[in-house]
Amino acid sequence: MRRKAKGTKAERDLIDKLWMHGIAAIRVAGSGSTSHPSTDVIAGYKGKIAVIEVKTTSKDIVYIPQEEVSSMAKLALIMGGDCWFAIRFSSDRGKFYLVRMDDARKLKSGSIAIDIALARSKGFSVENFAKLLTMA
Repeated sequence: MRRKAKGTKAERDLIDKLWMHGIAAIRVAGSGSTSHPSTDVIAGYKGKIAVIEVKTTSKDIVYIPQEEVSSMAKLALIMGGDCWFAIRFSSDRGKFYLVRMDDARKLKSGSIAIDIALARSKGFSVENFAKLLTMA
C-alpha cells in the first residue's frame, strides 16, 4: 500500500506543478487497472496533449514495463498526443524530469529504462516542459 501512496503523491505533485505553470493536467484514477489504454496523467495546452507516466524511485534508474509503455502509446495515438515519462529521483531532491518516450532507452523486452544521467541530459524540468507545450 505504501508504494501506491508514494506514486499517487508524485502524480498529484506533478499536476500541481503543471497547473502552476499554466498547463491543464488531470490524474487518471485507476490507471493500469483497466483493459483500456491508460496512463497516470494527461496534460495539455490549447490542443497540445501529453500522455504522462509518472514514476518515483529511491534508486538511480527506473524501469517501465512493456505493458505500461504499450498502453500509454495506444492512448497517445488515439488522442493525438505525445508520450512522456515524469521521473522523480529521491536522490535528486525530488525534482521531476520529463523525458520523451523517444529519448528513453528501449530494452529488448519492450520495456523502458531511464537512469538519472539520461534524465538530466534529455529530460525537461516542469517549467521547461510547460514552456515547450505553450510555444505557438
